Amino acid sequence: MHTLLPLTALLCCTWATAGPQEACDYSAQFHGVTCVVLADGAVVHERYRRASDESVHWRLASGTKSFSGVAAAAAVQDKLLTLDDKVSDTLTEWQVDGRQDITIRQVLGLISGITTPPPLTAGSRVTPAEAVQQPLAHPPGSRFAYGQLPFQLFAELMTRKLRGESYEAYLYRRVLQPLGIQLRFPRQPLNAATVPDWGGGGAVTARDWATFGEWVRNGGQWNGHPLVDAAALADNFKGSTAHPGYGLTWWLRLPPDTPAPQDATTQRATDLYQQQAATALPQGPLWMAAGLGKQRLYILPGHKLVAVRQTESLLAGERAGFSDVTFLKLLVQ
Repeated sequence: MHTLLPLTALLCCTWATAGPQEACDYSAQFHGVTCVVLADGAVVHERYRRASDESVHWRLASGTKSFSGVAAAAAVQDKLLTLDDKVSDTLTEWQVDGRQDITIRQVLGLISGITTPPPLTAGSRVTPAEAVQQPLAHPPGSRFAYGQLPFQLFAELMTRKLRGESYEAYLYRRVLQPLGIQLRFPRQPLNAATVPDWGGGGAVTARDWATFGEWVRNGGQWNGHPLVDAAALADNFKGSTAHPGYGLTWWLRLPPDTPAPQDATTQRATDLYQQQAATALPQGPLWMAAGLGKQRLYILPGHKLVAVRQTESLLAGERAGFSDVTFLKLLVQ
């Protein structure tokens, strides 16, 4: 059951709504169909293109990836793994080649070195079993490579760890059900079996995605109890040497004076850092789950803010000219 408070419950409070409203107005100009802003857990602005959009499970594309980061934190709490375990301890077929020293942290940080097809290209969508067969392309830890494949690798690792319970069922039992939210995979299957696309196939309502973000902002606490290992969740928001602006499944604000990292899969800087200098963003930490179509979940812990915006058409939303920097500057003003 949701504990988010409606706007009417905030009339006596001091949160300003002008910024959230202007940010959501801006979002709507660029194919935005939903926009929800929470301040310290309460809804301060909520906008839908039409009333029925509130209940739609919108495709997240790569926004799906961040559910794997919190699943890993749950698995650490359950003593199924540690982030620095070698993947080859579980995927034993990796013990005979250069993949043997790759860690779970490197897989989720997209720096494993495993051959990763660029997004939206032939071969980019693979099953977990197919992902395990990919060879090493770069020394582990040396290059950032964005794509769907590492999340299918993690799904296969979790499947073997769970010994009978599906990874999807585990995530639902440990995180989604307690939060009262639904993550759907409307475009299953990837092959003859029903295999979720953990790198980009999920769909969720705007309110549920905001609830998820608020739980993350609170350090994995829900109703006074930690659902996941706090230290492992915090590690989701620490960048790597290869890419200081990407943690474990989450985009981060770059540290000051850090050059925009290059993506080994596309040979270009990440979109967020191409738009404007990182100094143009609001001050303080920024955690972002992001998908094609400019699907966004923003968490600004220092401002106690969580914001969601979604689009209906992934390609149209991507090409519309929406700017993360402009949205966030409007949100925090």
